[in-house]
Amino acid sequence: MKHITVITGHYGSGKTTFAANLAAQYRRQGAVRIVDMDTVNPYYRTADLSAFFEENDIAMTAPMYARSNLDIPSLDYDIPTLAEQSPLIIDLGGDDAGAYPVGKYAAYLDSTGYDMYYAVNFCRLLTHTPEEALDILREVESASRLRATAIVNNTNLGRETTEDTIVKGEALAGRLSEMAELPVLCTTAPDFLATDGDYCKVKILIKNIWEE
Repeated sequence: MKHITVITGHYGSGKTTFAANLAAQYRRQGAVRIVDMDTVNPYYRTADLSAFFEENDIAMTAPMYARSNLDIPSLDYDIPTLAEQSPLIIDLGGDDAGAYPVGKYAAYLDSTGYDMYYAVNFCRLLTHTPEEALDILREVESASRLRATAIVNNTNLGRETTEDTIVKGEALAGRLSEMAELPVLCTTAPDFLATDGDYCKVKILIKNIWEE
């Protein structure tokens, strides 16, 4: 695996859940740190999963005001130093404004090497089609000054996800892959869903308001 992995995706794509599951997978191979760089969405931040990270012995770096009533972006991470200590997984904001903060580290990431995975959920607003998803991807790439290296098909409907939901997402992800000229890293499926396909099972860690 690369030293630094950036996870991005539009709101509702499930990027934070995927980032957390990926961190747990990496932890089985050694130390790993997850870096919360989502300064835009205060409701589904990586910092809200601190209990999960503690249980799995995953180090976390979060904004100063994360998990408080204040929504003040405050990022002054020493990414080079953190990267020397262990592999990093960066949970990035979901649009051009959210992707902007990582741009300050673009030169460093280009010099050291990185992966940037674009998580897409074709059941969510503004990414119903490959064309819409590609537009969001290009906005993120422009703002972050980084290029995506792979697509994560994370199409789901939360607890209402069926294998048919996932299969339909696979077809759309294939079209997005051709349009973006990027490989599909994996297709995810909730770990509670019995499936026949070769999917990457993920533990659902964040519930939507209507599911609580």
